[in-house]
Amino acid sequence: MPLVVPVLRLAYVFLNIFDTFKVLRLPPPSARNGGQPSARAMSQRKRAMKGTMTVWMVWACFTLYERWVETFVWLFVPFYSEIKALVIVFFLLTRAKGAEPIFLHIIRPAIKPYSGVLDALFDGLSSAGDLLILIASIPLQTVQGYYRRWTSALDPPEVDRRMVTLALTLHATLLQAR
Repeated sequence: MPLVVPVLRLAYVFLNIFDTFKVLRLPPPSARNGGQPSARAMSQRKRAMKGTMTVWMVWACFTLYERWVETFVWLFVPFYSEIKALVIVFFLLTRAKGAEPIFLHIIRPAIKPYSGVLDALFDGLSSAGDLLILIASIPLQTVQGYYRRWTSALDPPEVDRRMVTLALTLHATLLQAR
């Protein structure tokens, strides 16, 4: 059973990726609609997008559950791996039709009271990420140039070693000549 669950997870993720790829592609153009996709095709695409997003949200919640709670649950529930494999098979077979009730009756009621706080949190994180990307996009050489200019006034002037060697040799020669 230790190999079955990762294989099922991998199959589920690849199916989700393939479904997302299919849904994001525009419907074929309609000859009657001036080369644009028909309204019916666009509404079907919208419905498919909603189902795909629901599948991804349920999968993300399932993955969070696995990461945080599973380490304690599997100790107390017999045949936990088998039950988990059956849940993943259920997700594989039912796709959006199985994920939608889970989202509507479990996930959405749990998240809805915190939607305002979560929106503010994610807006703040998005702004912080934008700031980090902006800072990272400043050319490194420009920063190094400014740093060198700021610190050069504090450092003693650089001495050319060849000039020092030449001066020492000249001094030694003068001393020998006396």
